[in-house]
Amino acid sequence: MADNLQHEDFGEKIGGAKKDLWKDRGLYVDDLGSMNEREAEKFVRKDNVWKKPDYQAMLDDGVPLGVVYFIKKARDSLGASPQYHYSDMTPELKRARQEEYIETVRQLQAVIEDVRTLDDAMQAYDRFLVKNGYVEQVQGWSSGIHYRATKKGQDNPVITNKLAQILYIRSASYFERNFTQKAQREQFGVSKDQKVPKGYAIHFNDGKNTYSKNNDWKSGTYYVTKGYSILQTNLESREAALKWVQDFARQRSKGGKVRFTPPQLSHVRRTGPDYRSGQEITGQHYLDTFGFRGGEFGNWMNQNDRQASLDMGFEALKDLAAVLKIRDQDIAFDGTLAIAFGARGSGNAAAHYEPLRKVINLTKMHGAGSLAHEWWHGFDDYLGTKMGAKGMLSEQPRLYPLFQKLIDTMKYKPETPEQAAKCIEAQNSRTKKNAESWLDSAMLGSLKRYGDDSVLEQYAALKAAFLAGEVGSVDKISTLKKSVSGHVIPKSERDRLEMFEHILHGIQEQKTPQIGRTETDYYRNSVRMGKECEKDGGYWDSNVEMTARAFACYVKDKLPYVSDYLAGHADCAVAIVMDKSGETEVLKAYPQGEERRAINTVFDEIVADLKLQHILTHVETTLPLAVPEVPLAENEQISIFAMERPSVIGQLAATKPEEKSTPVQAASKKAHMPEI
Repeated sequence: MADNLQHEDFGEKIGGAKKDLWKDRGLYVDDLGSMNEREAEKFVRKDNVWKKPDYQAMLDDGVPLGVVYFIKKARDSLGASPQYHYSDMTPELKRARQEEYIETVRQLQAVIEDVRTLDDAMQAYDRFLVKNGYVEQVQGWSSGIHYRATKKGQDNPVITNKLAQILYIRSASYFERNFTQKAQREQFGVSKDQKVPKGYAIHFNDGKNTYSKNNDWKSGTYYVTKGYSILQTNLESREAALKWVQDFARQRSKGGKVRFTPPQLSHVRRTGPDYRSGQEITGQHYLDTFGFRGGEFGNWMNQNDRQASLDMGFEALKDLAAVLKIRDQDIAFDGTLAIAFGARGSGNAAAHYEPLRKVINLTKMHGAGSLAHEWWHGFDDYLGTKMGAKGMLSEQPRLYPLFQKLIDTMKYKPETPEQAAKCIEAQNSRTKKNAESWLDSAMLGSLKRYGDDSVLEQYAALKAAFLAGEVGSVDKISTLKKSVSGHVIPKSERDRLEMFEHILHGIQEQKTPQIGRTETDYYRNSVRMGKECEKDGGYWDSNVEMTARAFACYVKDKLPYVSDYLAGHADCAVAIVMDKSGETEVLKAYPQGEERRAINTVFDEIVADLKLQHILTHVETTLPLAVPEVPLAENEQISIFAMERPSVIGQLAATKPEEKSTPVQAASKKAHMPEI
């Protein structure tokens, strides 16, 4: 990289990036002015307005336990986000409700942050509810002064009975019972390593009372209970009892969920054409070549990091255009997509797409390998807008039949003849069992009461004929009942038995099992991956994520060469799990084999059809920027993750020519060369 080449954010300012947000000071009403409707829906939350206080720091500063617990309960009593009235239908009314929510939360925050004593807590009700006009004092005829909500309080969804009840402190004894003692019972303020697991209790045996039947309890020891069960006795100290119960509860608890994070690629390889023509890419190339709306970098990315990301991202996007045989401008969806490198990351995510701002973000390290996956999310969102969906098209696939076909192909496949036969056999067995149960219910009581062994033998023969689907068997059975008890089978029961007779006859007539469909391995594994790696489920087996993982595999399969930055993570959704027998197995939440080939065929159909609709443009060849000057070796391997690296492209920088001009610099030099 030339010494004077500096990479900064380019194109239109994307906005909403973490470096531009109110994350440190919290959200104010004025901040809504820079948000669109979808952003406001997402970001107007209690935790963004009133940052969660450091309760432990308050305790360390000497604030009484009950007071800190009161502060927590007051904040907890607020709704997590704005609540809308039925009449709040327009964007303007929703925005007004969001502003009201922020303002009200800020008012409560100002009052509660001043609470440090019991007296402060007892004044909070008046300071917040009365002085802000949400509640007024009313003089009763005989009951003295009481409070009632004003119209302002009734119209504000933030003001709830729950909030008012928390703030109303009747007396010091009331505060002691409802806050101090409750905080002690809930172990509020106790460090995690000192907490007794929920549902368990530690007791001291003083020798006066013992539940031991064998008199084997030692006085002066501790014991552990859960409910009315005594789990362990004779523990020498409370510390020993605490360690025992924590270990016991941990062993009995369900296994914790482990968030899946794609493994960081040890090397990023690419063996395809040199679409850069040996040039170092700038943000302007992204604007000119692909038509991106804008791009940005994380503040912590140095210039080498930025150069590496630009270079690898550029060629990966060129590879994507080549795979799909589309024009470069289609990559950015005709100027609606933005891209960010290390600027908008969150948690352990390797990369993500933000529908609010229509931007792909790739983290500096883990983002390599996820570009195809995230590009699909953007395309899914873009197609949703085109097809009239409220969000991603994969969430409403019926709006586009080929998308519905894609979802069906990902989740279901035709049964094999063996699977169909097994399924039919199980279904027929259930039908016969139900039919036999209904028949016995209608017949056996009367036959045993009025008949003898010979009658029961006749019934057994007729039942066998009935279960074999013999036509007319219900008539014969009803006749038998009348001859024995004087009554035929009641009409309601007879109708049901005749229905079973018809079904059982059809079973006997069926020659070959009808082929149905069964869940794909991809779908089953995705569902199970969610159970293993998610707290609530619904992510791994969602249409949005399954289509994105499948698309990354499709791109990888279509590429005639290696392009790790584009699709290196396509086959990485793997976890080691334990089956019911306790054996470990490898769980793969991406399509494989015949299922993968079937899904790829549907992707081919979708791309072809979108070209016919002119949503995509067919282009046979993806051209480089210019005639190559310094072609890369065919199998060159670029490592961006050296063990000792000054930046993300440490090794790359070491192998570059000492001086190389960017296209802009080259043009500048040419313009100032003296004529000969």
